[in-house]
Amino acid sequence: MDKQVWVVSPVFYMASLAMAIMACLSLPFSLTLFCVDLIACIVSAMVIYINIKGFQGYINGLVKKAIDLAGDADVDFLQRIPIPTVLVGKKGEIIGYNMLFRDVVGKGRGRLGETILQFLAGEDLSDVLAKNGVDVNYSGRNYTVYGSRFDDSAVLYFIECTEYKEIKRKYDDSRPVVAFILFDNMEEFKRDCTDAQLSLISSSVEATLREWAAQTSGFIKKLSDGKFIMVFEERHINIFKSDKFKILKTIHTIKLDDHRFATVSIGIGHGASKMSESERWAQNALDMSLGRGGDQVSIKKGETYEFFGGASKEVEKRSKVRTRVIAAALYEQMTTSDVILIMGHKFSDLDSVGAAIGLWSVASNIKNKTSYIVINKETSVVGSTIDSLENKLGKNVFIDPDKAKTMIKENTLLIVVDTHCVSFLESSEIYQKCKEVVVIDHHRMVVDHISNAVIFYHEPFASSTSEMVAELVQYMGDKNLKKSEAECLLAGIMLDTKNFFLKTGIRTFEAAAYLRKKGADTVEVKKMFSNSIDTYKIKCKIINSTKVQEQCAIARVDSAGADIRVACAQAADELLGIQNIKASFVIFPYDGKISVSARSLGQINVQVIMEKLGGGGHQTMAAAQIPNLSAESVEEKLMDILGEVLQENKMVKESK
Repeated sequence: MDKQVWVVSPVFYMASLAMAIMACLSLPFSLTLFCVDLIACIVSAMVIYINIKGFQGYINGLVKKAIDLAGDADVDFLQRIPIPTVLVGKKGEIIGYNMLFRDVVGKGRGRLGETILQFLAGEDLSDVLAKNGVDVNYSGRNYTVYGSRFDDSAVLYFIECTEYKEIKRKYDDSRPVVAFILFDNMEEFKRDCTDAQLSLISSSVEATLREWAAQTSGFIKKLSDGKFIMVFEERHINIFKSDKFKILKTIHTIKLDDHRFATVSIGIGHGASKMSESERWAQNALDMSLGRGGDQVSIKKGETYEFFGGASKEVEKRSKVRTRVIAAALYEQMTTSDVILIMGHKFSDLDSVGAAIGLWSVASNIKNKTSYIVINKETSVVGSTIDSLENKLGKNVFIDPDKAKTMIKENTLLIVVDTHCVSFLESSEIYQKCKEVVVIDHHRMVVDHISNAVIFYHEPFASSTSEMVAELVQYMGDKNLKKSEAECLLAGIMLDTKNFFLKTGIRTFEAAAYLRKKGADTVEVKKMFSNSIDTYKIKCKIINSTKVQEQCAIARVDSAGADIRVACAQAADELLGIQNIKASFVIFPYDGKISVSARSLGQINVQVIMEKLGGGGHQTMAAAQIPNLSAESVEEKLMDILGEVLQENKMVKESK
């Protein structure tokens, strides 16, 4: 041990010798300078000598304690341990080791006095001693490190497991992964193509998918018209992730014309303990991809999802047959329930309230049925509209969540509208208490969705939930739909379509025509969107502070005020009317958090952007609430996300 300690001393003494030579060289020029240099040299040599002797004593003391605790009087006890072993001080300095550690771990170099942390691959010494074995990688070799602590020192044992880790890696990489692939806009091509064109496009999609599968060690098999199953090894997942699943872009090159191209949705399940579980996860992931609008990849591992793609505009694929079936099932569910509660999302808007009133109009006319709309008027953005509706419909239509909780019975039916996310509900407690739940929503699917609904009517291609409810009401007995109720449904459609400007299809106008037939007055609907002069001033101030970057309008409000939520949402809508603006974002403080209202003309998917901030919504309208950050920090984070998404969109365009 003494010899090992003194190995480092020549370096310091060489430095002292160099100082002595410099002192001698200065003698012919200045006696004073010579004396000063000589004294400094002598003092330096003495300090080095004292420190080395002290360090030697410190090491010897620690070693003696370690030996005493080990019950061995031999200084070379480390050498008799048949695995690489190192003795470290309380600060992590190496004070002893055996030859195996020096030759195997230390690569044949003396390591005395160095820190042990360089061998622990970022692990802290205290964590290593507290855990029952820590895996580290050093110099291309894998070790499991175990430790034992003494009073002022510790002994670490390095057990090499490189070969074992390599075997485990190969095993993990060879685990089977299941993927379901769906040619998701095949129905559109069937409607618009000749048989020859459809055959050519379908065969091109299949050939492209088979070529993609051939890059792996797996296989692909056609299950039905437009649906495939693919099984491959785990090793390929990271490769697909790194290229952002470019198969989506490759499929886009298969076109009917310049405006219509093929898309596929892919659901992947991996990391499961059984093949059957991977298959189930893959189907769940495919459902998630379709629920989010299609043309994307969803990867499910356990309870977590990853998403890729989803930049294309969705194509309407709804069926009136399905609407009629859902309407019949919902009406039967209503008739067999004692109490019917209809609830929307937090900070309810006209779409949420309109859809709720449409369903309430049916439920309230079922004999011997009690029905209510659960809403928090204090936080709703349409509080004045609710007050007006209470004068027309009665005071017992709307109840607050606290009162609704007391009405829940064994056979209570809860109908959730305009959201399918548990965390966005007006009251999650009511949802937890109700055994029978129905969901009606048009927003793109999120991971935290209601999974126990007896009826889950989800149409991401619909313009609004009010449109969906207007269709359902026609099959559920619409004779009692009043003028004011029809106006609420029409207001919900107009809100989410921005006055029939965004996300409108044939069925949107059919629903609007039906509501006009039921007496909806567009002038009365327009009044529901009216603001106070103060709200209008706030909105103008927000628009005035807007800055434009990459065809995106971004505004930030640093202080909250009355009607701030309404003003910011409306400002985001109006910013889309500015020339060359494709998306708008308004950042503002609300309820102790920083909120973001996002709007788009469809070319930029604001749902994907808001999901990266912890929110969600639709392709053209989304929002997020971010806790524990300032408005300025949220703006910086939003700018970074925008840069990534816009770059990805640019790459998608270039590939088409």
